[in-house]
Amino acid sequence: MISLLNQLVSGLFNLLMRPFMVLSAWPGLIAASMLVSVILLALFRVSSNATAIRRTRNRLIARTLELLMFQHDLRVSLTACGRILLANSAYLFQFLLPMALGIIPLLLIFVQMESWFDHRPLRTGENTVLTVEIDPSQSVLSQSAQLNLPTSLLAELPPVRIPSRNEVAWRLTATGDGDHLVEVTFGSTMEQKSVSSGDRLVRLSSSRESNGVVRQLLSPSELPLDSAGPFRRIHVSYPARELLIGQTEISWQVAAFGLMMIFSLGLGRLFGIRVA
Repeated sequence: MISLLNQLVSGLFNLLMRPFMVLSAWPGLIAASMLVSVILLALFRVSSNATAIRRTRNRLIARTLELLMFQHDLRVSLTACGRILLANSAYLFQFLLPMALGIIPLLLIFVQMESWFDHRPLRTGENTVLTVEIDPSQSVLSQSAQLNLPTSLLAELPPVRIPSRNEVAWRLTATGDGDHLVEVTFGSTMEQKSVSSGDRLVRLSSSRESNGVVRQLLSPSELPLDSAGPFRRIHVSYPARELLIGQTEISWQVAAFGLMMIFSLGLGRLFGIRVA
């Protein structure tokens, strides 16, 4: 069920991002942030009560004016403060249902955005580490571990085994651009892991995880590992993506929230939404 959900959401997000697979991540981030804003505004529009929001907002303003008008009367001021707290609580309560409905689609979309904007592909000549975590029931020293690499990836050194963490690690070097499938074999079991190199904006999958609802939701780009096999996790260390505003580097999360705030304020009137 989770795999089907991941495939559906990933397929739709791939269609959105296809025109923006260029050198800069900004066009794709702007488009994705606008999509999130439209979805959240639409959910807010259908799940909120505009009349109740307007009524509780006006009541909050009235209670605040009451405090300002009678600020020299201690008794009235104290009771006005209590009424302001009650009015503010009633006002915030109107947003609980829209927020609850928006959490799930927001999380699904942000996981998708992370696979596009959190890291960048390897560049030609750049190194990375591919790490395989083996199930604790099997010792990492008990079986042979091998890689079958495409021509655009190179492993110059033998694998490093880490018994304390039950892991095997290889150092890889990108020798060309493209999306590659690496075959990892432990004993008689083989699994594949995608590795990407180049300069364009592409979907990246840092980790391929074993079965588990949370793990699958957080790793939507690839199918889960076979739970009956020895593999528990296959991870590729990609470089963090740099987003620049002038000479200032910011995280994609900050940029996305800023863009969503701008789009939400700009598009709110089209949806008939006014919260202040």
